[in-house]
Amino acid sequence: MKKNIEILEKTPVFQAILRLALPSVLAMMVQVIYGLTDTFFIGQTNDPTLVASISLALPFAMILQAVGNIFAFGGGTYISQMLGAKRPEEARKICASSFYLSAITGGILALICQPLISPILHLLGSSSITWNATQTYLSIMITCSFVQILQIVLAGLIRSEGATKQAMHGILLGTGLNIILDYLFILKFGWGIAGAAWATILGNLGGVCYYLIYFHFSATLLSIRFSDFKPTPQMVKNIIAIGLPVAVNTLIMSLSHILTNNVAMSYGETTMAAAGIMGRLLAIGVFLQMGIAQGYQPFAGYSYGAHLFHRLKQGFFVALSLSSFVGITIAATFFISGHFLVGLFIDNPEVIERAITMINAFAWALPLFALNFLTGMTFQSAGRPRLALGLVLARQLGLFLPMLYTLNYFFGFKGFIFAQPLSDIPIAFIAIFLMTKFFKNPIDKASKNC
Repeated sequence: MKKNIEILEKTPVFQAILRLALPSVLAMMVQVIYGLTDTFFIGQTNDPTLVASISLALPFAMILQAVGNIFAFGGGTYISQMLGAKRPEEARKICASSFYLSAITGGILALICQPLISPILHLLGSSSITWNATQTYLSIMITCSFVQILQIVLAGLIRSEGATKQAMHGILLGTGLNIILDYLFILKFGWGIAGAAWATILGNLGGVCYYLIYFHFSATLLSIRFSDFKPTPQMVKNIIAIGLPVAVNTLIMSLSHILTNNVAMSYGETTMAAAGIMGRLLAIGVFLQMGIAQGYQPFAGYSYGAHLFHRLKQGFFVALSLSSFVGITIAATFFISGHFLVGLFIDNPEVIERAITMINAFAWALPLFALNFLTGMTFQSAGRPRLALGLVLARQLGLFLPMLYTLNYFFGFKGFIFAQPLSDIPIAFIAIFLMTKFFKNPIDKASKNC
């Protein structure tokens, strides 16, 4: 993929970030639709219990995302570094190893989790009212977890050499299948929440099939051939070290969702259903910003590997400007049109009003997400996973969770909904400090890692 390498190395920075980010943004927008689809079609039943059940299962889906991120971001960033360092054979081995190791991990995860489904349901905060529906949905997701993980990993590996359009195509295919199957399984066949689960799995499977065909027939520099599956201890260590901060971030977000759901359930199923709708809507802003970050990742990794530090700095500020603009725009849209957007999912006045109140509080955090996420992505791409991990731990464990319980205890529902935006403010100042320090002296550290 010579054309993709030229984008990473020679194309003007603003143009390069746009060309890389646009397909990733579109792909993440499709991912948002993926998430919205199940909630939308289940919401057409006007049953808050079913909507709440899907929301309760979301943290497990985020755990699968975390496992996939280890190999998608860890392997993908490592590949970008090797391509920047002109080591394509090493990049091929990393790609194949990331693919097979992720498939094995997904199978092991399914074998471990299926017998533990009852404890998992208790942990997720499922009540007697939501138990059966959540169990049905979760059991299917666990059984086919390797499919979801592979879809995440293959997209990340393809994206690592700058082929963001091809990564987007697989997600588009999967989402299209998911929407069609949701309509058929839920509304036409009456399969309810089981139909939502199977529609998601089969949609992911469609994306996986597309990516496998891509690797087999395209002129990619990478490989998923078994003959290239030659993992070494150092290679696996590097993949995990780079991918771990993103995975831990997703895992901690999953933990935060579990604990947030537990707090929401203390206010009743109506609040839980409202929280689920709010989460799906806020994902629009979050996933669009993640799309920009994903487009920036191969650029940052390649620039780091090639010691093009001036391009890395310029790329960071271009991505930050674009992502901040997206966050502000989406937040403003929610403030203005929140009632209309929530009303698209369910015709229940009580749920709608509660969801709008929650969105108006949580949306304040969206503009800050850009800086926090891009800072972590830069540290990963520059071989500093500990800094990326430290930022994640400080944000979620150091600030958000203590604030969640403290503010909820003293201020009730209002404290609960403002915990997230208030915890993101100090992390933004920490990110500014760390990035300022990093850009002053990236050379010494880079020299040690490349």
